[in-house]
Amino acid sequence: MDGDKHREKDRWDKFAIVLRPVGGILTALAVAGVGFFGSQYLESRQAAETNVRLYAQLMSSREQADSDLRKEMFNSIIKAFLSRDSDSKERSIEDEILALELLAYNFHNVIDLGPLFKHVEHRIHVAASETFAAASKSDAVLARERALEKRLQDVALEVIGKQIATLREGGIVVSRGVDLKEFAGGPKVVSLASENLRLAQNESEPGEVEAERLFILEANDFDKARRQVRIRLAIHNLTAKEDIVDVNFWVGAFDFPMIDNTRLSGGRRAAVVLSNLGKEYAEVSLVYFPGSRASLKEKPYYDEVLDELVRTGKALREARE
Repeated sequence: MDGDKHREKDRWDKFAIVLRPVGGILTALAVAGVGFFGSQYLESRQAAETNVRLYAQLMSSREQADSDLRKEMFNSIIKAFLSRDSDSKERSIEDEILALELLAYNFHNVIDLGPLFKHVEHRIHVAASETFAAASKSDAVLARERALEKRLQDVALEVIGKQIATLREGGIVVSRGVDLKEFAGGPKVVSLASENLRLAQNESEPGEVEAERLFILEANDFDKARRQVRIRLAIHNLTAKEDIVDVNFWVGAFDFPMIDNTRLSGGRRAAVVLSNLGKEYAEVSLVYFPGSRASLKEKPYYDEVLDELVRTGKALREARE
């Protein structure tokens, strides 16, 4: 009996002797594996963090370079209009239109370019008047003046189209045609639209009810000399019974929706623009959009910011619950 136990003990001793180095090897392999894979993980994580930092630095440098370029570009172009010799005859109308095109295509959502458009248009009209007064001027020169005026108007309408396309993504656009011949006999009321509009619900504000507003749009007159349409815009908040607007104003080809708009409650905006303008026809567009889509120039008021913070905080509390 004791012999069997002794033999069994010897057997386990032999197994222990054999397995002891194997265990050491396995432990060494485990430590080496942990060290290898751990170092690989740390290296990959450090590489990823390095790539993220490098990408952030590149993007920051790119944004800074782009900002510096736009700043230099803006300063050099705007000096063409604001320098003391801006009325010099050496500066052609073509140069001003080219400078205005550069400003319009690059900074139309930053500053109000309407005054510059009107300034250049005035210069074109003055040049055209001098042309008519001078008998030595040819029909080709007159055609050139009309071509310059059309070029200026085309730039403005293209910018308006770009802004409408941007605002349409988060807002609503209602367009109506106007027969300008209807105002040949004088002012009259031409109804363009009577629409109940409601913007899409903001997903970050699930507890909020988006206001429904009634928009009434009318055309009352047309100024042929200035190429402007007189508009009546009435807005009624049907949800909160507040924020009633009823205004009359002139709309021309140099009024841009991101800049020229009416503030409404809840951080909403409304604008009326001429999206197309011909000799006997005009297209009037009503644009209803959130204030976040307005130009950089149109900063929100403090009360709008506070209301937005309150709504966001309420939405977050409701989401947690």
